[in-house]
Amino acid sequence: MQTIWFDALTPKHLRIAKYVKEIAERKGYYFLLTSRQYDELSDMTKILGLNPLFIGKHGKTLQEKMIYSAERLCKLLEIVENYDIKYIICHASPEATRIGFGFGIETININDSPHAEAVARLTIPLTSRLLSSAFIPEKEWLKYGLKKSALIKYKGLEVVSWLKRERPISVELDLQRPVVLFRPEEVKASYLNSKFESSYLTPLIRKAMQQLKFSLVVLPRYDSQRIAFKEEIPDALILEKGIDGLSIIEACDIFIGGGGTMTWEAALLGKPTLFAFPNEIYISKALRRMGLLKRVESSNFISVLKKILSRLGFYKKQSKLKAEHVLTLMEDPLDIIENLIR
Repeated sequence: MQTIWFDALTPKHLRIAKYVKEIAERKGYYFLLTSRQYDELSDMTKILGLNPLFIGKHGKTLQEKMIYSAERLCKLLEIVENYDIKYIICHASPEATRIGFGFGIETININDSPHAEAVARLTIPLTSRLLSSAFIPEKEWLKYGLKKSALIKYKGLEVVSWLKRERPISVELDLQRPVVLFRPEEVKASYLNSKFESSYLTPLIRKAMQQLKFSLVVLPRYDSQRIAFKEEIPDALILEKGIDGLSIIEACDIFIGGGGTMTWEAALLGKPTLFAFPNEIYISKALRRMGLLKRVESSNFISVLKKILSRLGFYKKQSKLKAEHVLTLMEDPLDIIENLIR
């Protein structure tokens, strides 16, 4: 039986995989899902009802990343050789893309992160089709060696694929309102090369909590980050594993994002959203132009947060109306994937 293989390396990849599985099975394919040992992934598979094969793990240092990737490539090869694979779908998986290239299998990459240069250089030149948000200029992909004919642009974001299909269920938080949710940056990512264990924003958040009245909830990415936050911001609610991000976003009043995916989710769910990633990126620029988020840096973080808190009801209503309108206009990348799978 012909197979569609999806390699999921982060929680958002699993969200996309859930619906690609439905497409594959509807079209008569067997669906093979692989993943790796990485913080949050095992919990997300339970939340989504998926059962992937966990192959390999994620490294922190450059040496670990290279060694673990090589080991994972060999282990994946042993597995996929037993399947008749028609398509490989992934979000810039170096191992899956390399196998696809080596065996001449059509590889569909979904990617919204040209700023992740190391991964892009390993995957973009070898991909058959690249699905990318139209908010990202095509030059950002062509510079990595992508053939122009391989690029498929859509007027939307990856998060649209599940936000148009799922209704987040708010969880109860026994906290005094307003509640601010902070999702820190991915400090272990190669494109950040961060020296922080928790977040570069931690000192500013502590200062804001002293000056302004709000309850803070933190959703860490890793166990080490969780431990660091508990020590550095003891007055905050530091969430444990096994939490659905969409539900927590829905339960809070303001979102502060140090990364991409949950920030885009919060913005399109209509939460007043602050984007605190260390660098500006194309999608944040697009959402900022639409009035769906505000860019903050160390110099203006507290003043912007204070302004929103002072008129929270107004900003919440305004954000909700804009988000609902924008979401209806955005294209769904899953529609493209369905058309590519024959």
